[in-house]
Amino acid sequence: MKAQSVRRQAVLLACANALVRGLGFVLRVALSRLLGAEALGIMELSHSAHMLSITPVTAGLPAAVSRLTALRRDAAPLRAGRDAALRMSAVLLPLWVLLCPLMARLLSDARTLPPLWAFAPCIPVLGLSAVYHGYCYGRGLAWPPALGTLMEQALRFVLSALPLALLPGLSVSLRAAVPALATALAEGAALLLILVLLRRAGLETRAAADPALRGEVLRLSAPLTGARLMQTLSRSLMAALLPRLLLRGGSTPGEAAAAVGMLQGMVLPVLFLPGIFTGAVGVVGTPAIAGRRGAARRQTVRGLLAASLACGILGGSAVYGLAGFLAGGVYGVPELAGLFRAAAPLTLLFALGQAAGTLLSGLGLQRRMLLPAALGTALTVALLCRWAPVLGIYGGVYALMLGQAVTLLLQFAAALPALNGERP
Repeated sequence: MKAQSVRRQAVLLACANALVRGLGFVLRVALSRLLGAEALGIMELSHSAHMLSITPVTAGLPAAVSRLTALRRDAAPLRAGRDAALRMSAVLLPLWVLLCPLMARLLSDARTLPPLWAFAPCIPVLGLSAVYHGYCYGRGLAWPPALGTLMEQALRFVLSALPLALLPGLSVSLRAAVPALATALAEGAALLLILVLLRRAGLETRAAADPALRGEVLRLSAPLTGARLMQTLSRSLMAALLPRLLLRGGSTPGEAAAAVGMLQGMVLPVLFLPGIFTGAVGVVGTPAIAGRRGAARRQTVRGLLAASLACGILGGSAVYGLAGFLAGGVYGVPELAGLFRAAAPLTLLFALGQAAGTLLSGLGLQRRMLLPAALGTALTVALLCRWAPVLGIYGGVYALMLGQAVTLLLQFAAALPALNGERP
């Protein structure tokens, strides 16, 4: 099977991501109307905890497998990554099931328990999917992951929307669990599709077990996983703390859950839309940067940064200018307009954050992600506790914005010495 160029891979992934995000956005709008703000808030609370559970198997493994595959050009990194994902899942899955009741208590809402349990099967499925995605990108093939992601999003839309439309009498907790269960089923089907596509295409996927290489995969993935855990922990803490802090500021429990639903279920998904392009550039950028040296590497880095900057600026400007339409015309919640305008700068920060992660991974500087991520998380939580009781949900936006900015500046500062000749 012939490998694709970096540009062709990025274009293919951008097109697939556009369809995926389009379906995801439609799903978000449909869920906001079918679930209601309160049930959507419950779902988002459980989803934030779910993201924390899958981060160890999804954050660092694809980048590590992609980088090693680009350097070796064989299936050994795939086997090593697969073994690592299964071993971690064997520990994480039962631990997650046991900890779900405690997690529901920490989230201050027992109604999150059904969706928390429904998310559990995603741990091994997403771990394996991440490894196969990294292997495909390392071999210069973007279309199998693209088709798998498209199938997953389409199935998730159908399996979420139909039961909610046909069973309007479900309780709030069970309504929130429907999208979680749909996600697990859709991800399993998408993984099977990728396996079938790779087999039919004749792409080598078998290799002898290599404990040393498995250790190398874990070594490369650990810093990126740690950094992603910090970011996920920041958002999970925000989801867990925001309701309590809003209650302290005078909100009722229903108002607090609705506010979390509006921020994390309506506003933030729109801010992540430029990831259609920056995500596509990022997943192919890691092996491209790793496999190049000198002027070719610097040119790739410049292209990555320019694309991310342009997407972030255009996306943030669009969110600010279309805030009224997004709030009233799309979600039917006119009071969201101010929140969209306040959060618009996060679009640029998220886009550049993806670029910083790609740059450090491609340069083999994953360890330099940890300290910036930890400092940014600590700052976000500290500012959240100070501002949310006074400023309400806007305090959460401002805290996330400053924490993300600090993380971003420190990560780019860590990458500059390598670009200036510290490493070949």
